[in-house]
Amino acid sequence: MRTFAILILSCASIFAADTEVRVVTSITTNVDSKSVTTTDVFTRAGKTNLVRQTSTKAGEVRVRVHWFYRDGARLATFVATPDHSAFVPGTNSHYSVSLEFGPSKDVRYASIVEKDGYILDAFTCTNGIFYPDEISHITELNAKFEKAIGEPREK
Repeated sequence: MRTFAILILSCASIFAADTEVRVVTSITTNVDSKSVTTTDVFTRAGKTNLVRQTSTKAGEVRVRVHWFYRDGARLATFVATPDHSAFVPGTNSHYSVSLEFGPSKDVRYASIVEKDGYILDAFTCTNGIFYPDEISHITELNAKFEKAIGEPREK
């Protein structure tokens, strides 16, 4: 029985890991251009949902690119330099990516939604840097959406 309990607890940690966000970071230095590129690959439930690449030179950010993914497909790209930013949505997707802006016109939030408005994944943005949101917050937002439309989501 003790072995069985340990096996169940081991499996429980695997299922719990499905809701966790993991990040793998790599850093590349280009000696010729004296620049450093940092790439962060975020996964949820073992699938990539965000890739962030930041290029710096002399300690200053030159460009930061965020790629948003769902089901292995890139859905949108957000590029920012010190002078401007651009959002480029992908094409031919079953999902859409939306951005929420704050009073200062800075991006505060991005979400990947189905055509019915149901949020599948979301990202908080602080100082121009996106991070995957907690599942509990995404669940809360979907519950508020269902309440606002007055009916539960059809699956």
